[in-house]
Amino acid sequence: MSFNGARLFRYALLFEMSANFGGIIPCLFAPELALSYLVKGPSQITPAALSMTQWFGAIILTAFTLPLALCYPNPVPSQGGTSEIVAWRRLTYIFFAAGEAGIGTTMLFQYMAGNSGMSDRALLVGAATMGLFLGMRAFFLYARPSWMEAQGNAKKVM
Repeated sequence: MSFNGARLFRYALLFEMSANFGGIIPCLFAPELALSYLVKGPSQITPAALSMTQWFGAIILTAFTLPLALCYPNPVPSQGGTSEIVAWRRLTYIFFAAGEAGIGTTMLFQYMAGNSGMSDRALLVGAATMGLFLGMRAFFLYARPSWMEAQGNAKKVM
């Protein structure tokens, strides 16, 4: 079976949206459970931390998952709209990459400082996750930008 790069790009979008939903649900509906995996101890789980965790879940849903969902449709090149969806995909990936670089760097600095209240494991896993997604975005933006195009325009992978 052969598939092209646009399909691979869309699989990456589906994977990322699924991963986001995996994090959104506990943040919104079980913030204490979500925080128990992230903080150094139960004393760090305060009412303010619970509220901020729910806010974080809402931000992930609205500011991160919805733009990815808007990147998913694959227009038919003969019907126009290809340049618009490619521009949207690139812009979304550039903004997300900037956020991941900033958050990942902050997590590493907090790990090195050792006084954030977050567990070392949470900070390192978070920074590594940001790095992996940043690498994926760089790959699609700079190594294989044609894979962000509509399926009929993208170069074949296999």
